[in-house]
Amino acid sequence: MKMAGRKKQLSTGNRLGMYVISAIIMVLLAVFLVQSHSLRAENAAYAAQVEDLEQQLQDEEVRAEEIDELSDYLNSDEYIEKLAREKLGLVYEDDVIYRVAD
Repeated sequence: MKMAGRKKQLSTGNRLGMYVISAIIMVLLAVFLVQSHSLRAENAAYAAQVEDLEQQLQDEEVRAEEIDELSDYLNSDEYIEKLAREKLGLVYEDDVIYRVAD
């Protein structure tokens, strides 16, 4: 009968060990699930930030093109002529000038 008593003790010890191992596995699984959720939320935030930065990059590229066009215009003969006529009052020799009598 001593054998039957030992078997009972071993099976109780095995059950306790299985419960402990199961509990540890459940805790680890819960930790992994929480971390997974946290990483997904962080990934979504980074994806939104990437989209925002890409939009800012496109806006800056458009702005750079506008600045280049303005720079080309400011260096053109057309702008220089317009500036000379408006600011300096210069005219070509064959231009007819009208003066309004006060």
